Amino acid sequence: MGLSSIKYRGKEITENQIRIIELLLKTKSQNKVARILNIPTSSVNIQIKRLEKKLGVKIIQSSTSGTVVTEEGQEIVEYYQRIKRRLEETSFIASGFICGEVGRILFEDIVISSFDNVLKLYRMGMVKILGIDDPYWSYRLGDPIPVVYDYMVMVYRDRFDIKNLVGIRYSPQRILWNILKSRGISFRVKKVVKDPLQGIELAKKGYSLFLNESLTRYVDGDLNIEKPPFYRDTKHTLNFIALEDEERVLKAIRRKKKEIESRGFEVVE
Repeated sequence: MGLSSIKYRGKEITENQIRIIELLLKTKSQNKVARILNIPTSSVNIQIKRLEKKLGVKIIQSSTSGTVVTEEGQEIVEYYQRIKRRLEETSFIASGFICGEVGRILFEDIVISSFDNVLKLYRMGMVKILGIDDPYWSYRLGDPIPVVYDYMVMVYRDRFDIKNLVGIRYSPQRILWNILKSRGISFRVKKVVKDPLQGIELAKKGYSLFLNESLTRYVDGDLNIEKPPFYRDTKHTLNFIALEDEERVLKAIRRKKKEIESRGFEVVE
């Protein structure tokens, strides 16, 4: 399976940009990379500069021996290669970002991405254990194993505006929408994104966000976090579906229970 791009620190890096860094590691020359890829040398430099600006890190530096890839640049390549190896397996463990918070405790070899991507992999028959962010989808796709409880909180910059919300696809936000409707509260979703990290970025720009409490560690000090009045009503489970090896999931939960609880989760008994 091809891997056209990856998310690194919440930012997208294309396969072409990774290829340029890989070749710079081998050749230490932007001119040689340009010849190999049959593109102008200026294009190589532009791609690297754009990526450095996007990520906020230095990827290359000049030396007497040529163009040297920094430790950060090498880490990007290694991260890409790890994901690519996982995707080349016949089947693997995959999870959405939210369920991934507990999934990374349970499994060392888990692939975490937006649930859009995870769902595509599942439909291609490449997933043996699936972590699902939205409880609704758990019951659509199989027999769910509930692992932990989670809640929703309000994230905002200046004030929480119920008419200026960010929606996250395939997330437990549908619980919030139902709560608001049942209470006769009028609301409006202005933007819809694929993953919670994009939602946090929009909150920095002034949008309001209902976010899973388990993800608040990704919220920096520029934003406010507050429990809604109906906080207890937002309680829901984060679930896994074991398409091939249910016992592996159950054993992992039992073995890692204390660690899961130490991270602030409430384990489903």
